[in-house]
Amino acid sequence: MASVLRAATATDQGPVRESNQDACLAEGILYAVADGFGVRGDHASTTALDALAAGFAAAPDRDGLLEAVQLANLRIFELLGDEPTVSGTTLTAVVVFGPEQGGPLAVNIGDSPLYRIRDGRMEQLTDDHSVAGELVRIGEITRDEARWHPQRHLLTRALGIGPHISPDVFAIDCGPGDRLLISSDGLFASADETLIVDAATSPDPHTAVRRLVEVANDAGGSDNTTVVVIDLG
Repeated sequence: MASVLRAATATDQGPVRESNQDACLAEGILYAVADGFGVRGDHASTTALDALAAGFAAAPDRDGLLEAVQLANLRIFELLGDEPTVSGTTLTAVVVFGPEQGGPLAVNIGDSPLYRIRDGRMEQLTDDHSVAGELVRIGEITRDEARWHPQRHLLTRALGIGPHISPDVFAIDCGPGDRLLISSDGLFASADETLIVDAATSPDPHTAVRRLVEVANDAGGSDNTTVVVIDLG
């Protein structure tokens, strides 16, 4: 059963955006990325991760994680409920539970993807909760075509846009030697997938996160880029 061997995080505004609406978290066995949107997206993402961390610290088990995600949603909804412009955030969280708690678990709402890297290959484990993601699931477009789809940024689920949420929750199929990558969708905005894979498979996680940000920015950096890399032992 997997445990955390080492991990690293990085977040970058990029050369185009006026602010960084992304946020990331690495506390003990809890790792997360939140990608805010709207006029108060930066507040939404940081509020989400603050609530997630506090809620999980108070009850560090599966039920506590799910309650913390619901709490994060309510905090954002209350914070932004009177805003004339819709704001909110995605959230993808990974908890590397031990075998006595069922092993690593993921919670996802929005389109910040979670990848497993095994034997030099990247596989997306999460579904994107976006219009383009829905088209992928019904077979109308491929996952690669979704990267360039004009409705790829239109989310169908997110934190803060309503009082109730339905995140995806699933056990992660992983083991010693695997690497997990959580990112905001800015990593994939324009960068070539071959360059992303090459950067993501750098042996040292700190080198990997630095190179991933560089790849995104070198491709134009049209969005903020945030990455969390977790090596499992």
